[in-house]
Amino acid sequence: MRKTNDYGRELGAGIKEGMKGLNTAASPKKKKTCLILSCMPFVAVIMAMIGGITENDTIIGMCLIPVLLSGACQFYVGKFKKGLIYTFTIGFFLVGALIDIFKLAVTGTFRDANGFPVIY
Repeated sequence: MRKTNDYGRELGAGIKEGMKGLNTAASPKKKKTCLILSCMPFVAVIMAMIGGITENDTIIGMCLIPVLLSGACQFYVGKFKKGLIYTFTIGFFLVGALIDIFKLAVTGTFRDANGFPVIY
């Protein structure tokens, strides 16, 4: 008699393999949402620069919101460790965010935590 956990793992693996073949793992809004969330580090840097030039503390304080959202795309696709790194380093010093935007918009090779492509 098989254990319930083993049966669940088998069933989950079969569903995952079936979804890979059909490319149905990504919802239609995922790519657009990831692109918007990947731009947050750039918004934070621009807001900080504008606040610094105008010496406006309110604008500098408001740039904290996009700074905290700089890892949101990684959290959204299920990559929690990378999301924390992006949050604390402002998109891995903007280089990681730029690579993610390139993967999303140009090559289409951006994948979620389960390895499914974000293509829609």
